[in-house]
Order: sequence, then C-alpha cells, then structure tokens
Amino acid sequence: MPLILPAVLLIAALQSEPLGYDSNPLGVLEKPLILRTYVPDPGLDPAVLSHHGQAAKSPKYNAGKGRDVAGEYEMIKVLPAAIAVNHGPALSYVFDTIECRVMYAWQGGFLDMYPYWGDTEKGGRRSFDYVPRLVGNLFYLAQSQEQAEPRFIGYDLSENGVPTFRYRLGEQEFAETILPSEEKLTFQRVITTQGQKTTEDISGELLSRHQGFDREIKIADANAKAGEEVFLAYGCIACHSTDGSVGHGPTLAGLFGSEREIEGGDTITADEAYLRESILAPNAKTAKGFPPNYMPPYQLNEKELDSVILFIKSSAEVTRD
Repeated sequence: MPLILPAVLLIAALQSEPLGYDSNPLGVLEKPLILRTYVPDPGLDPAVLSHHGQAAKSPKYNAGKGRDVAGEYEMIKVLPAAIAVNHGPALSYVFDTIECRVMYAWQGGFLDMYPYWGDTEKGGRRSFDYVPRLVGNLFYLAQSQEQAEPRFIGYDLSENGVPTFRYRLGEQEFAETILPSEEKLTFQRVITTQGQKTTEDISGELLSRHQGFDREIKIADANAKAGEEVFLAYGCIACHSTDGSVGHGPTLAGLFGSEREIEGGDTITADEAYLRESILAPNAKTAKGFPPNYMPPYQLNEKELDSVILFIKSSAEVTRD
C-alpha cells in the first residue's frame, strides 16, 4: 500500500543550479531537472508498492498551547521515497527508491509546485494537500511483478546531470539509467548488471491528461492582461515564447492570423478557432516540426480561454509593430 502521510512536505533540488521559485520548473532534454520530493499517486496498483509501509496516525498539535490536542491530522496519499526527473517536455518519470523501479512516466510537463510554494508575489501555500500536481500526458504506470527484495544504494550523475540509479535485488546489483526516446510515448531503459548492459524501449499508451493545479484567477470580463496572467500561471511560457525565440512549442510572436503548416502537409490559418482548438485539444492539429503529446489539453473556463486568446492576439500585434 502507498504510504499515507500527514501534510508535511520536504523538497530538495538535486541539480547543479538553484531551483528558484518557478511553480512549473522544467529541465531540458540534455540536462534534466531532479527533485527528491513527495509525489502524487496517479493510480498505481497497490501491489506495485508491496515493500512500502503505512504511517501511524498523527495527533493534532496546538502551537499556542504547546501540546497535542484532540483530533488527528488528515492523511495525504503520496509516494514519499520518490525521485522525480524531468527532461523537458520529452520525458518526466518517477523512480521509487523503495521498490527500486520507475513508477510512472509522462510527457509534456513536470510537476506543478504551486500547491507547495504558493504564489511568488503573494506568498503562502495551501494549508492542506499541497503535494505537487502532474502536468502533461501520463503514458506509463508500473505493473506488479515478482522480484527479489529491493535495496536502494544511491545514484550517480553524468556530466550532464543524468542520474544512474544503483540498487540490489537480492544479492544482484544493478545500475539503471532512464532516457527519453524519439519514439512516441516511449522511454529508454539502460540496465547494467554483472558487466552486461542491456537497452530496451518501454512503450505505453495515453492513460490520462494532467494540467497541474487549478488556479483561482478572477476575471470579470475577458481581457488580454488576464490572459497573460493565465498564460504565466500555468507555465505556458516554458514552451511558448512571446518574442520569437525557439522553444519546445511554437512561439506566440506573429502567430495570430498567420498561415501555419501542420503535420500531414496541410496549411491552416491561425485564427480564433484554431487557437481555441489548440488549447483544448493540442493533438488535433500539431504544428509541423513539433512532436505530439507535449502539451496537455488545458481545461479553462470560458473567460480564461477567451482571455488567453486575446493575449495571443495582442502578442502578435506587438510583434508586427
């Protein structure tokens, strides 16, 4: 069974540069971002977590009285011994250090830290259930399997910061590296044991889509400024630049009203209908040169959606000026 813990979360960034307070952090294909943190359970079979324990119930504590009081803290269902790794939109995965295997993998984003870090301008965080949320398209969930008793040893980092996990299954020692694959909804698994190296592609299928934590952005009437706030709040800027620079996704600069070539050879006009469809169903018309499944479908309300479209239109106008 997954470990059920009180609402206490410890985060450590395992990377060479400071993590900062971006609620939607991303690594890059060549140099991943690594977080040692509690992560959500996206629907794992409890049998997969057979070596996990279950925490004891925790009494409530009153700081003013300096002692425990009646009642218990509500428990949060998380994976507490996880190492989360992100190679940009190409691949994110969670390696569990108790089971010593990849628990799940997704594309299109990483972890939304907003519930834990709060708003960088306003400060604060949620008082309960502030475990990070997934962002992207989940395509792999570990299945139960028989294996010898696992024991995590540690991990090494390559020159580019790619982790190689070391562990034992029974008396046999393994070194495992997880890498992005050029194949759709796939990651590469490289395992070395007893001097022998094997490489295999682990392919999955689209299981679920995640957009992170729903922001509470109050919009009286749709407007471009509010659209920019939504755009930044959901971390869209990580993939879509506003100044024409190359990113993981098409830039917004000059986008609205332009002719866009999409995969399959067709050309379309980037009008309001196209923008709306691209936000709600990104894989419907994938821009040429960009892979599918890198962008989750964002479930925005009408005012948020209209505001984002107005922001994209304003970005194109500024560029043309």
